[in-house]
Order: sequence, then structure tokens, then C-alpha cells
Amino acid sequence: MPKILVVGSINVDLIYRVPYIITPGETLHSTSCHIGMGGKGANQAVTAAQLQAEVYFVGAVGEDHYGDYALQNLRDRNVKTPFIKQEGATGQAIIQVTDQGENAIILVPGANYHITAQQLDEVCDCIKTADILLLQLEVPLAIIEQATKLATAAGTKIMLNPAPAQPLSDALLQQVTILTPNETELALLTGVKAQDDKGLKEACQLLLAKGVQGVVVTLGSRGVFYYTNKRNGYVAAKKVPVKDTTGAGDAFNGALAVALSKGQSLEDAISYANEIAAYVVTQSGAQPDLAIHLTCN
Repeated sequence: MPKILVVGSINVDLIYRVPYIITPGETLHSTSCHIGMGGKGANQAVTAAQLQAEVYFVGAVGEDHYGDYALQNLRDRNVKTPFIKQEGATGQAIIQVTDQGENAIILVPGANYHITAQQLDEVCDCIKTADILLLQLEVPLAIIEQATKLATAAGTKIMLNPAPAQPLSDALLQQVTILTPNETELALLTGVKAQDDKGLKEACQLLLAKGVQGVVVTLGSRGVFYYTNKRNGYVAAKKVPVKDTTGAGDAFNGALAVALSKGQSLEDAISYANEIAAYVVTQSGAQPDLAIHLTCN
């Protein structure tokens, strides 16, 4: 069983079905609403745990009923939670989802910004024995930077999903084993608008020059482009009817971490992660139950 340590966010998702994404100054009736569990870190952890990885989580939830609910949800999904603290108010995501499955999200960080350096010090032994440290950017950047330093010192592989998009230092990037941006994040990190094969290669080469070992660019319905010093190419997306794209990228990252931890090649791991993400967009919410036939061997 692969061991994955996730440092990241935990949110309560307030999900509103709308006919289209609202525009500035407009009032729009929602056709339905419900509460779900989310946060990029929690979504990725739940995916990995459902795919038979041993998953530990470093994060924070609020001292409120949402926090209790979020913790119980992670435990019910077999995510190990001894390194999650409760302080303040639980983070929230206010999500619009259209009938076509597109979404727009407003984040309220809450307790996610209360993760401390002391929490990371407490998981040093866990970092040393983990196959992959899985990170995103919905928690303070200083925490991400410290986590990467600890993992680098321990010789643990680092997978960073640079979302939401923000500038990252060369010192951080040079420690990353696998970077998984989308096109927007890739453009922000490199200054290159990768609109074609040439642009994608140019942007990825810039990241490898900074020390990143491999780049996996998610392109939505166009699939995935990957680039390493040895190989590059495309892996096609699976065509499925889309119900809700919320959490699809997180499912991809969680599944990719599991497959790589089990020794799959990068191409095979991407194909597997694509299949998981394709299944997720046919379901509602960011953390759907995954069918057993999707388990990674």
C-alpha cells in the first residue's frame, strides 16, 4: 500500500445550481443548493484513500459543526487525521455549477490559514516514510515551502498542484518532482501562453530549467501534456457526459499520486488519473464515491 502525505485545505462546499455563471451586478435564482465537503487538499486525499493508498493529512478545520463534520468525513473515507487541528472557523467554498457542468468558485480560507510550522515538525517521521508529499496552494505559501524543504531533506518525492494560480519562487520549484498545472497556472509560472505544442514545450522547458523534474499539464477535454528530460507527449482525455466538473482536477492529482507511488510509468499513471477524473465529472460534488473497478492495481 503506497503512503501519501497531504498538506492542504479542507473546506465545506456550498453548492448552487445555476443556469449560467452570474455576471457582475446581476441577481440570479439558483435551481437547487446543497452542502458538500471539499478543499483541494481534502479532495485529493479522499481520492487517494479510496484508491487504496495510506493517506495522512496535515491541515486545519474550525471549532464549529462544519469542522466536526469535515473531520468525520475524512475519517469515514479512511484518511488519517491525527495531524489536523481545530481552530477558528472552517474554510468554505461558494460554488456555482451550471447545467453544462462548468463552475465558478469563491474561497473563504478560514482555518486553512491556521496551519502552523509546528504541525509540520510533528510529521517529520511521516514525511520520511511517505512515497509522495502531495501539495496544493490553498494554504499559506510559507507552509508549502517548509513542507518541501522537509521532504527534500528526507528524499521524499514532491508532487505540487500549483492551484489556485500564484507566482512561485525558483527555490520552491527546484524541489518539485512532479508539477501539475493547468494552462492558466502554466502561463503564470512561465510567462508563456502555451496555446499549441510549441508553446507547451517551451513553457515546460523553462520549468525543467528551474529544477522541476517533470511537468504534467492538464488541458481539460483535450487531455494531458507531459514533459520530462527523457520523454514528452499527450495522453487523451476520456469522453464522458459531464454533470459537474467540481473536483475533477483534484481527483486527477490524487489518482496520479497513487499510480506513481505504485511504480507506474508517467504515461500509464496519467491514463489512470484521466479515467478517475472522467468518472468524477459524471457525478455530483467534489468527493464522489469511486466505483471499485477504478481501483489502481
